[in-house]
Amino acid sequence: MIRGLAALLVGLLAAGCVRELPPGRDVVSSVDFRGAGSVDESELKSGLATAESSRFLGIWDGMFFDYEVLDENVLAKDLERVQRYYRARGYYSARVTAARISREDPHRVRVEVHVEEGQPVTIESATVQGLEGLPIEVAARALVLFSERMEEDSVFDEEKFETTAKRIGAILGNAGYAFAKVDYSAQVDVAARRAKVAFRVTPGPLARYGEVRILGLDSIPEGPVRANLDIRPGRQYSRADLDDAREALLALGVFASVEIRENTKRPETAEVPVTVIVRESSLRTLKLGGGMRFDVLRLSAHLRTGWEHKNFLGGMQRFTVEGRPGVVFFPTRFGRFDAPTRLLPENRLNAELRQPSFLEGRTTGVLSAEYGILPLLYPIPDDADPDEERVIGYHEVKLRAGVERSFFRHHFFVTPSANWQANFPFTYQGDVPSGLEQVRVAFPELFAVVDFRDDRIKPRAGFYFSNNVQVAGFVFGGTVSDVRLRPEARAYMPLSRSVTLAVRTTVGLLFPSDYGETLDPNNPTFLQDPTNPAVIRDQHKLLFRAFYSGGPNSNRGYPFRGVGPHGPVGFLVPTGRDCSLENRTVQDLPAACIRPLGGLTLWEASLEVRFPIAGPIEAATFVDASDVTRNIGQIRFTVPHLSVGPGLRYLTPVGPFRLDVGYRVPGLQQLGEEDLRLEEGDPGTVFGLPIAVHIALGESF
Repeated sequence: MIRGLAALLVGLLAAGCVRELPPGRDVVSSVDFRGAGSVDESELKSGLATAESSRFLGIWDGMFFDYEVLDENVLAKDLERVQRYYRARGYYSARVTAARISREDPHRVRVEVHVEEGQPVTIESATVQGLEGLPIEVAARALVLFSERMEEDSVFDEEKFETTAKRIGAILGNAGYAFAKVDYSAQVDVAARRAKVAFRVTPGPLARYGEVRILGLDSIPEGPVRANLDIRPGRQYSRADLDDAREALLALGVFASVEIRENTKRPETAEVPVTVIVRESSLRTLKLGGGMRFDVLRLSAHLRTGWEHKNFLGGMQRFTVEGRPGVVFFPTRFGRFDAPTRLLPENRLNAELRQPSFLEGRTTGVLSAEYGILPLLYPIPDDADPDEERVIGYHEVKLRAGVERSFFRHHFFVTPSANWQANFPFTYQGDVPSGLEQVRVAFPELFAVVDFRDDRIKPRAGFYFSNNVQVAGFVFGGTVSDVRLRPEARAYMPLSRSVTLAVRTTVGLLFPSDYGETLDPNNPTFLQDPTNPAVIRDQHKLLFRAFYSGGPNSNRGYPFRGVGPHGPVGFLVPTGRDCSLENRTVQDLPAACIRPLGGLTLWEASLEVRFPIAGPIEAATFVDASDVTRNIGQIRFTVPHLSVGPGLRYLTPVGPFRLDVGYRVPGLQQLGEEDLRLEEGDPGTVFGLPIAVHIALGESF
């Protein structure tokens, strides 16, 4: 199997991912520095035009990435850049003594740059004046910053020297000193290798906002814009508040650009007039499109149409309505290329109304409604007859009312809401089993996010943390009562100028109070007769509330919901099949009986390395792990269901279109001797390999 996977990967690579060596040019295999022990070598390399060729998985150059070629004229300019870099870092006597080019093979060379750093210039003395008249908390922040960055006997770094002045100015600006000036100078004695540093702060008067004008409004009313701006004449000035105000206006989604200008030319008035210049974007949008989906669950086609008005009824309410009619060609799917025998209609229609400045300036009120008709699809076992499969469908209704609010410079988001969801079952194929009743869920929800990513669409650095809390039923009504928690953390780190490491982990905990008994493996009713109406009723509630793992946004080595407990699901048992577990294990059952049961506890972890190939094409290598258990709080790290694989992405305006191939690593699905198939069944193969293939739109996380 491993050889088969390797052959598949080699075939994919040979199909167009390997670059040809440039004729008549030398490829740069590596760029190394000798003697550069006092500066950050990676930062030094990043400033050079001569770069080493990127290596796929750190091994092969020319695979996915273009080669870097040697240009001796460019290298000569790079040596000058090295000396300038050292001067900026305080090493005024540093010099490049040699640049050696060594040949590794007929096409590849290694570049070695030899540097004599010399002794750096250090700070002999550092003084700051003008902080005496400031409030003690403001002066203390500025003084602590100055002391940390301009410490005596530390290396005199020109860039740090200049940015220190800017950061002191920012501290004063955020504290209301709009007219503050920070003058700085340095006396550098290169021979003595010492520098005397002096800063002089002129705070000026404590400022307040003057007149606030908003220019560029045409169709958008000024009231909600001014409320979201939240800059009022007479309030104490803060530079950070102005940056936050610009982000708040852009977040409204009705402006193509926002510019905030502050007039600090008249310090004698102690007022800062502010002019906000906006450019409205298109307020009405008509969407029309379509698409297809082809994976291990379905072959389907759909249309997509929608209409959006960003100033609905003239109050800057944003109204959106969208429809997605489609059809599923059953049972055709990836890995099972049967001709379709039935057409299963599916559709989603949703409408949403958003009201900015609801209750107060920065709070947005949200009302939404959604109706859908959709089939419940699972992988079809090889030995199953699709015509015998019971295909359940649902009329689904969702209603939501809530508010959204951001805090702390748009790094913290809170969304409380009231939700109601109802699912009314029917069948596309087969009879409706007794006990398959409607499920109604009423729950308040609190969704909170802490977001410090550098980019929310394509992050390369930073972290993201979210938590979702739902309390269903009890005094809120509905047919289920439970508490559901789902925290998630993500982190992003650039490994080079073009390669990003992304990490994600999540945990799910479900505390049901009036269902979940069928997850107990010792439940006699479930073991003896999974088609018992009481069993069906319980499992039907689990379908909408339990945790599942496996799929394109989860563990990519497994099919959809392929990780975790499996067994007979009463309302999906094919007609005439005996799927009881009395005196049998899951492994003993016919494959047509086995479906994911869900669980009460979930953990997932993913690690992904993302890198560009050419133009809009990118690639990734990933490692996924996850587990789902029947019991509350039971987290088994000894059952990681580890999968690895490659992925391709094609960047589109609505997100990357991606293909992922996940391989279940033998020996790393569990770390004990227990046979998981006794509980989970067989996740199946593709082309005889223990892999899963996923096609999706958008990043995995």
